[in-house]
Amino acid sequence: MAQAAARPAPDKPKKEGFLSKRISFVLSVLLWLLGALFFNIIIELVGIFIDYWELPGAAHSSYLLKQELYWINQSFHDVLGSPVETSVRFSQIIYQALFVWFGFDMAQTALQTDYLAPIFDYLKATITMIQLFSVRLIIILFSLPVFFIFTLVAFTDGLMIRDLRRFGGDRESGYKWHYFIKSIKPMFVGPFVVYLASPWSIHPNWAIFPFVFSVGIAVWVSTAQFKKYM
Repeated sequence: MAQAAARPAPDKPKKEGFLSKRISFVLSVLLWLLGALFFNIIIELVGIFIDYWELPGAAHSSYLLKQELYWINQSFHDVLGSPVETSVRFSQIIYQALFVWFGFDMAQTALQTDYLAPIFDYLKATITMIQLFSVRLIIILFSLPVFFIFTLVAFTDGLMIRDLRRFGGDRESGYKWHYFIKSIKPMFVGPFVVYLASPWSIHPNWAIFPFVFSVGIAVWVSTAQFKKYM
């Protein structure tokens, strides 16, 4: 008994601070983005290898990029900030950062090299899918205010529902609050994965708004079912 009492108590796990949580969140988002880009490229290259796409070779990826720019120009040409020009400029910046070093365009040089001719379509498709990824990423960034608006409305209405429930003497549910509060982050990251990793052309509205509604519903339910004392 004396030996057991003399043993030091195990150290409690340290809680993450505010800054460390923010850094972890940013790193996790970056990992999800890189995973979506990698998955998108792999699917495109596998489709070329097994001749799955209707358009041969790198033509499928070029079609996706043109179609995506068409969706943006058709639906978002009047949006403040000009997402069309911003997405094109951002894709050019990404291209310059990855493939142009000290004024030397490595991508174009590789595409014009004879001994790389057998994998020309794969190289061209990879470059195009990176540009497509950049365009889609800008569209998601322009859609963030929509997430904020739906979240704010859901939060406000959820607080009103919670007050009505409390004043009416209804029961509170800590389980529902924990369940839905944990689902907000996956629903928010969902567009980054589904839309960015999609090997098909999808209208941004169909790719983003389902997740916007899902996040709004999760915030509304978690706020309405919030239990102060567990």
